[in-house]
Amino acid sequence: MTVDPTDFGALGFRFSWGDHICGIFDSHAQQMETMGAFVAAGLISGQRCVWVGPPASSRALRGQLAGIGADLSTLEASGQLLLLPDADFYLRGGLFDIERNLDLLYTLLQENQRDGYLTMRFAGDLAYVQTGELDLRAWEEYESRLTVEARGLPVVVICQALRRQLTGSHIVAAFRSHPLVLLGDAIHENPFCRSVLAGPDQTSHVM
Repeated sequence: MTVDPTDFGALGFRFSWGDHICGIFDSHAQQMETMGAFVAAGLISGQRCVWVGPPASSRALRGQLAGIGADLSTLEASGQLLLLPDADFYLRGGLFDIERNLDLLYTLLQENQRDGYLTMRFAGDLAYVQTGELDLRAWEEYESRLTVEARGLPVVVICQALRRQLTGSHIVAAFRSHPLVLLGDAIHENPFCRSVLAGPDQTSHVM
């Protein structure tokens, strides 16, 4: 079985490499069905798929992939599927550091190329934004920087959360920092995204 390498895996949507998408879901089942299909499409296409989230989120993704016949032990042992804890990625030592988080993403991309993968799908579960240790302005700045820096790179980044996990302030910040928004069963271009005003190719990292 083969799929288009830029097939989202649901909704009949095609993304472009360098896209930064925010997915907001009404239920856990909807989130896992959509994001599981997104990850599965990448695995079938021979892409590395990275999932960053709390333990419960990673278990749910494993269950979703196992339910459609994925050989999880082989995929994880080979490194094609990486499941990383959000506490270590986003809040190491209890601190949210924008530059460190961007550096971690670039390290993953460099390792991706070193290991022979041409492209990478990165899915981050936003459950961590609920922590009282996270400064909302710093998070919005990070997401805005990510929008600008991801352009032209061989990665698609999806930040995703349940609607009930986000306050009104979180949703406003998400809309200001993501050019594309996945709501329910449709992808929308986001006219409220401020990051698109920064212009293309203004990256501070070099691959």
